[in-house]
Amino acid sequence: MDAWGNGVDPVLWREGKEFAESLADLARSRMEALAAAGVNLGGAGGMELLYLLTRAVRPALALETGVAAGWSTAAMLAAMRVNGAGRLMSSDFPFFRLANPERYIGYVVPNDLKSRWTLRIKGDRRNLEEFLSPDTMVDLVHYDSDKTRHGREFFLRRVRSHLTGRHVLVMDDIQDNLVFREYAERQPLFRVFAYEGKYIGVTGSGLRAVERR
Repeated sequence: MDAWGNGVDPVLWREGKEFAESLADLARSRMEALAAAGVNLGGAGGMELLYLLTRAVRPALALETGVAAGWSTAAMLAAMRVNGAGRLMSSDFPFFRLANPERYIGYVVPNDLKSRWTLRIKGDRRNLEEFLSPDTMVDLVHYDSDKTRHGREFFLRRVRSHLTGRHVLVMDDIQDNLVFREYAERQPLFRVFAYEGKYIGVTGSGLRAVERR
């Protein structure tokens, strides 16, 4: 991933890495306190990748599923702030094993980034119905919620007609099944990146334009 990011745009890649490091430093004490209390909100994911793609694609509208602590959310919102444009729609569902779980969704997202953010927490099926009206078109997608085959296939079917001709789609944990591979084989270009022992897939009609920067 590091070699690819530097090849696309070393300045933007460095921006993304610096943001990821600064957010991790900012949130460290709060996350350590949660961990000590037995609350695990998951890892940070490919923040630098999402930052770079948001800066490069310059989405008017982006969609993500699976917010959790909000690391990826913060990266996309921070890149939109630098772009000076864009809005992010995020779909999540509270961790039902935690007390008052809604308070943890987007836990690390700085308040000064939230003006471009719309969050729904009723689960993907209900949230997508609210987000994806017939004329809604999305330039950037990050999928990180239901990792089952059924969940991924439902999402890809539901979002397909709402993707612009320059969209980029990112899917986390693609090693869990072959859904991303089957989808990406029908796309003009795709990339797979190893990340912290797992794999992230990137594809979409706008990926070639990103790589030609």
